Amino acid sequence: MAISLPHQRPASPPNSKTHQALLTSLTPLSLSLSQTHLSLPLEATLFSLLTTSFTSISKIFSLPTSATLSLDQLLESIFPSETLPIILDTTSTLLSGLPDQDKATLYIQAIAGTVLIFQHLSKHEEITTAILDRELRLFEQSEEKTEVLGKMEESGLLRECYTKQAVVDFLVSIIEDAQQKDEQEAEEVTGSETETVFTNEKVDWDMEGGRPYGNMGLPWGFTIMALN
Repeated sequence: MAISLPHQRPASPPNSKTHQALLTSLTPLSLSLSQTHLSLPLEATLFSLLTTSFTSISKIFSLPTSATLSLDQLLESIFPSETLPIILDTTSTLLSGLPDQDKATLYIQAIAGTVLIFQHLSKHEEITTAILDRELRLFEQSEEKTEVLGKMEESGLLRECYTKQAVVDFLVSIIEDAQQKDEQEAEEVTGSETETVFTNEKVDWDMEGGRPYGNMGLPWGFTIMALN
């Protein structure tokens, strides 16, 4: 018998923006069936491929923004400073020394991070510069990013796969798992804040004329008389 876990959401349908963005972005990757791994086109750089994917993802999500959202901003919030030079390299000089698997993993991590950021931004009715800066800063420091990128590095799927759809399904699953965890933590924080407000209101009520809050150890009904 199947058991439904609390807060568990159904997987995104194939026509969801997440699926569309991931599937479109994986198009440049070639799949070697003989070696069962993904690889980037030899003549392309990571940055040029990501520039194309960034344009596609932007069109798919079509965010209502008055702020200027650049690929460089996104990449700076996704990757640590020591990795950025490889990602931003437009000559393939730094990229040439990496194995195909590592190149593909960096590319897919960048795509997953971009999709996550766009999902967070899409929750706002209007994206101002302040909102954009805040969301990028929060994502850079988030456990959600660490968890998603970490699972991608640990997964054997990126080292041995047979279809791009399998990679898309894998990415969707870890993204949705991270989002579900993030939402649960947000609910817990909201519940904690509500409880704090209730407690503070109770204190105010007690101090305004109800039972004195804290009776200094005296039994109820006994008071301390003020001395002149």
